[in-house]
Order: sequence, then structure tokens, then C-alpha cells
Amino acid sequence: MSEIARGPSLAWRLALAFAAVCALVLSVAGVFLYRSLESELVYRDDQALLGRLEQVRALLQDSDSLDALQQRPRLYQNMLGNQESLLLVNRADGTAVIAINPRRQKVPPVAAIPEQRSPQPTDIQRSDSLLLLAGAAQGPRGEALTVMVGKHLAEREAMLASYRLRIYLAVGLGALLAFAVGLLLLRRALLPLRHMTETVAAIDLRSLDRRLQLQAIPRELHEPVVALNGMLARLNDSFERLSQFSADLAHEIRTPLHNLLGSNGLALNQPRSVEEYQEVLASNLEEFERLNRMIENLLFLARADHGERLLNLQAVDLHALGDDLCGYFEALAEDRELRLDNQLHGTLQADLQLLQRALANLLANAVRHATPGSTISLTVEGSSLCVANQGEPIAAQHLARLFDRFFRIDPSRAEPGDSGGLGLAIVRSIMQLHGGQVSVSSDEQATVFRLAFTPSGRGTAPGTAPSSV
Repeated sequence: MSEIARGPSLAWRLALAFAAVCALVLSVAGVFLYRSLESELVYRDDQALLGRLEQVRALLQDSDSLDALQQRPRLYQNMLGNQESLLLVNRADGTAVIAINPRRQKVPPVAAIPEQRSPQPTDIQRSDSLLLLAGAAQGPRGEALTVMVGKHLAEREAMLASYRLRIYLAVGLGALLAFAVGLLLLRRALLPLRHMTETVAAIDLRSLDRRLQLQAIPRELHEPVVALNGMLARLNDSFERLSQFSADLAHEIRTPLHNLLGSNGLALNQPRSVEEYQEVLASNLEEFERLNRMIENLLFLARADHGERLLNLQAVDLHALGDDLCGYFEALAEDRELRLDNQLHGTLQADLQLLQRALANLLANAVRHATPGSTISLTVEGSSLCVANQGEPIAAQHLARLFDRFFRIDPSRAEPGDSGGLGLAIVRSIMQLHGGQVSVSSDEQATVFRLAFTPSGRGTAPGTAPSSV
């Protein structure tokens, strides 16, 4: 036998989802922090360049002479403060007054802002990995000068690259940690499911009465557990009914078989006359007919239970149906000094054959148990069809089991033509096929069986168009 394919683990899927969510949150936070740091560094570098241009302009204007400024380079070297900065001061003819370019990087030409205007961040230009800002200035003796300040971005780029790497590591390690912790927590949280699985796996045919306990079950699993307990209850009830049905079926079949074996055994003990053999065959034929009816009834119930019997709905004239049934049972009723009263009227959307069979079973039951000289009536009450007879009342403890298969109040009263205890069970199955139900009430005055159809299935009074379902 091939192994059943298993889907991915719920704990793993949830842990992966948890890790993905954590990675997403950490990524968003990392991007936000990275952008914030980048914006802060850009702002600081821009402000540093703007301030440096103003400082150099002031230094040039306050110096005694350009020669003296060239002879004391520490003034502006200290102003720059590191090897990442650039400072170029040129005369109008292009000769250099001050040239500090530690990386000896080629500097592209940059338009200088006028001396009277203060520099703005928009005046800063970027060339490859270099920020540049140029402005016109005036020397100590009124010379026209051009000042260019700059900053190499290598340090800033290295810092941002290191920060990005740390963010990647933080997101990756955070996702792994979230997955591990989530998997651990989920496995602990799913322990009740494992206990449920073990409990359900231990339930067999001898322990269908066991139920899952709700005390240690998480609240989110209460509804599935309640539904599972309900399913177990239905299974237990069905199994008990099946066991009882098997026992009843064996008992019912055993009786005619014993009769057949006994009569045939007696007939074969010694030679018999033709008339005696004919009596034995006639008796056997009655038992065979009884078995045949039982098998047909069982097949009908099995098909009805599995929904294999399709309804042929049509408008049924109830009064005409009642007349046909009363005519069929008239001879049997007269033999028992009973009167049949048909008060059915109107129409009903139903399967004619099944409705006829249900009412026939109820009439046969009523004729069998009615008091001689009484009346059996067929009436309509709202959306229900009623069959009532006078007779010995049915005890309350038997009313709930009347529609069970093979149930008889007094099994010794079986008569020829008896349905074998399946007649009322067939009535219940027919009503279930129609979406209705059958009920019974019994007291000293009468025993009444009611076939309750849905209100939409009831028709109109005679002479009007039938209703549709």
C-alpha cells in the first residue's frame, strides 16, 4: 500500500509566516533608519560645505596679504581638519593661491556663485564621489578670487555600506530567531491537537462512548471539539442502531426459516397425500412471500437512506387518493366490522406512489388495531394528513420506538400480510424524503398518526389550481 501523501506541517508554515512577517517589519524599520541616517549625513555634509565657503571667504578678506596666507597654511589646513576635504583658491588668471587636494583628484569646473550671495544647499554639485561648491571672493587688496570647497564621499559611502550590511545581518538573524522561537511556541501550542489525535486514535467500536474533554483545549478549538464529540455521538447512535438492526433482522429471518425447515421436515418424515403436500407448499409460499416483502422493504429503506429514491412530485388529489385507499381496504375493514371515513380534500405536491404507500401502511396498521365497530378516519389538519382509529391506547414508552425498524409492541400478534415491523419505518423514510415528518399521539379516545408536510407543499381546496413547491 502506498503511503498517504502528507501536506506541509502547520507549525512549519506558521513559523515561516511569522519569520516572514518579522523580516518584513525589520526590513521596513531598517530602511527607515538607513534613510534617516543618510539624510542626516547629507545634511551635515551640505552644512559643512556651506560653512566652509563662508569661512574661507572671511579668512581671505581679513588676511594681510595672499603671500602671508600662503606662508601660514596651517590656518586653513586646521580649518579643513581631515584628508577627505578639498580647498582650491584661484586668482582670476587661474593661478592657484591655495591648493589642498589630498587625493589629487581631477576637479571638474564648477560655476561660482556671486560674492554678494550666501551659498545654498542647491548650489552644491556632485561629481562622481565628490561634493563641490564654488563661490567668488575678494582678497586682502581687493583681488578677485574663486574659492572651491569640496568633500570626498568615500567615508560617507563606507559608513552607509557598513550600516546596510548590519541591517541585512539584523534582518536575517531576526528572521531566523523568529522562525526558531515561533516554531518552538507553535509546537507547544499544538500539543492539545496531538493529545486530541491520540484520544481519537484510541477510540474503537468498543469505546464509541468516549468523548474529548474541553478543559485542556484552547478556546479556539472548542467548536471543532464540540463538533467532533457530536459526530462521535452520532456514530455511536448509528452503530447501536446498526447492531440492533442486525439482531432484529436475524430474528425476523430466523422465524420464517424455522417454519420452512419445520414444515418441510415434517412433510418428509413419512409419505403424505397430495393434499397434505399442497398444504405444505401453500404454507411455504406464505413464508416465502413474507421473506420477499421483508427484502423489498429493506431495499426501499436502504435506497431512501442513501438518497437513491428520487421524488416524482406532482399535484395529488387527496380526496381521490383517499377513496382509492378506502376501496382497497374496504373488504378487510368489513371483516372486522370497521367503517372507513375519507375526509381528505385539496391537493398536495408529493410523489403519488410514495404518499399512497405511506397512507396504506397507516391504514393497514389502523385496521389491524382498531376496536371492532369503530371508525377509521382520514382527515386534513393544516399541512398534515391524519389517520385516526379507536382502540387500545399505546403506552407512552412505546411511542418513541414505533417508527424503529422491526419494532412491534407485541411480536406475538404478527399476522399474514404483516410488514415484519417495517411498515412504520417506511412511513418515516417517505416523510423524510418529502422533507416532512411523521408523529403519533395515543390516548383513550383515539390513536392518531400525522404526516406533517412543509406548508409550501400543501395545495389548495378542490376546484382551484394546485400550489407549486
